[in-house]
Amino acid sequence: MYINTHFHLDDPWLKGDQRRQEAIRDIDRNHIVTLAQSCSIESYEKILSYSNQSKYIFPSFGILPWYAHEYIDRMEEVAELCEEALMLGEVGLDERNAEDKTCIPHQRPLFKIFLEAAEKKNLLMNLHFRGTEEEGLNLLKTYDVKKAIFHAYSGSLELMNQITDQGYYYSVGLSSLFLNRMKRRDLFVERVKNIPDDLLVVEIDELPTIEWFKMDFEVSSTLFPKIIKAIADIRNSTPEEIKSQCHENVTKLIGNDSRLMNIAKILKKH
Repeated sequence: MYINTHFHLDDPWLKGDQRRQEAIRDIDRNHIVTLAQSCSIESYEKILSYSNQSKYIFPSFGILPWYAHEYIDRMEEVAELCEEALMLGEVGLDERNAEDKTCIPHQRPLFKIFLEAAEKKNLLMNLHFRGTEEEGLNLLKTYDVKKAIFHAYSGSLELMNQITDQGYYYSVGLSSLFLNRMKRRDLFVERVKNIPDDLLVVEIDELPTIEWFKMDFEVSSTLFPKIIKAIADIRNSTPEEIKSQCHENVTKLIGNDSRLMNIAKILKKH
């Protein structure tokens, strides 16, 4: 079975509800375990609703750092939602890609709320760091975060050694399909090669559309074989080996987390 460790069902480019419903039906029909990320409180509420439509969709509460300035007066609300969440994501720090730079001074206070919750409740974190990877790693260690996925890691190869030493995971996804178009293809390939077998997981992130990825719309079940093959080619492996390894890795990552036992049951069944 396929396990999608980072996915957005509330994206605006899933125009109307037709594509979204198609995506949900595909997840359900093909038994794709999907960790659905949120970028705001409002998107989290939508994800909670979508998760009621399939037992394979698991909601994750997060606020993308780009929107940190919108939560200056809602920090208590954020902390309360962290208490009830199954897991946390997409969260982190991003000074490089934030279009509205007014968010930057507020990213750290917001991120620390998520770190405190992760430390207190041993929550899985799905992390977004862009240009802040080293600082982010140091914060994870300071707060003794034990379970974390570095989503689409874009930092240095040298820092990967420290991330690996902490036992944190790396998710690789749709960008694997665009290696020939990427400006820094060689560096991307080296990152994917350097991920230890036991710390690799797979993601889609967003479903492709002409508007965003310059691709026709495709659902998860048709994208996953392409992504896994791209990863296998880079790592001189086979799609079957990558798929099996990722299944094993997610099972290990979940461990005995009582909040995620429904995922564990599905993985054990398949």
